[in-house]
Amino acid sequence: MDIALLSLSSCLGCQMAFLSLEEYLYELIGENRVVYAPFLMDKKELDHADLALVEGTVRNTEHFLRAREIRERADRVVALGTCACFGGVQGLADLYPEPRLLRSRFGDTAFEGGPQGVRRLLPLDSFIRVDAYLPGCPPVPALIEKFLRAAVSGDRLSREGATVCAECAVTSPPLPQPGPRRLTEGSGEPGKCLLDSGFFCLGPLTRDGCGALCPSGMGVPCRGCRGPSGRVLERAGADVEAETVRRLARATGKKEEEIRAGVPDPVHTYYLFCLAEPLLRKRRSGGTSPYLHRLGE
Repeated sequence: MDIALLSLSSCLGCQMAFLSLEEYLYELIGENRVVYAPFLMDKKELDHADLALVEGTVRNTEHFLRAREIRERADRVVALGTCACFGGVQGLADLYPEPRLLRSRFGDTAFEGGPQGVRRLLPLDSFIRVDAYLPGCPPVPALIEKFLRAAVSGDRLSREGATVCAECAVTSPPLPQPGPRRLTEGSGEPGKCLLDSGFFCLGPLTRDGCGALCPSGMGVPCRGCRGPSGRVLERAGADVEAETVRRLARATGKKEEEIRAGVPDPVHTYYLFCLAEPLLRKRRSGGTSPYLHRLGE
């Protein structure tokens, strides 16, 4: 199998995760060919690939042309990482006017002969057809290996359908608990559910596949880096903020309005990795947050 790797607007973290496959990487390149990977080889053009892993987002016309080219020359295209799948942290840029962003980083030189930027950041599948999704910031190497083994052997590419909570080996503490709390405002009891302990944990709304590394392995609340679960995306009216506030109200015994009022930065708290997701932006009912409404107009 011929494999290609392409990076659009990204930090290269997902491709570094690909290089972290260790023993399996040797097995993979021993039986297959990496035919295009600009960060690994000096090759300007892609002729053809059976499988293309595309990392990052489309931020300008150059990215769009590169994405379209690889779609035309690859049999299957995989969105690699949360930025490609849901927009990732780059979606936060849509909270600010593009000229302000460019000037803050590049000064006036950003407008001198560079590619034209896109008006709004969107996931990769808003620009080209995507055959499979492998989210994560970055995806854990074990998940990349599982995915590639299935792709190379011709098996059907699996789609995770559960949430981080399904992989989290904790139990609920007695209720009510103090809170709501951020990670800097104390620590949860080992082996106890962080959300039910009053912490802002997005595990119930984040797709599985990471092994609940943060909440179960390190006692750190889930920030949602795997992107919203299928239930959040497919159920009309489902909303990350509304669902989290409802659970925290039950855990702490406080009113939902009180919890909402106590969050100084709701965008970074609830939508750090999925603000660019079109399905969340388009919803106008079911308690979807007003800042998402504003972005969707």
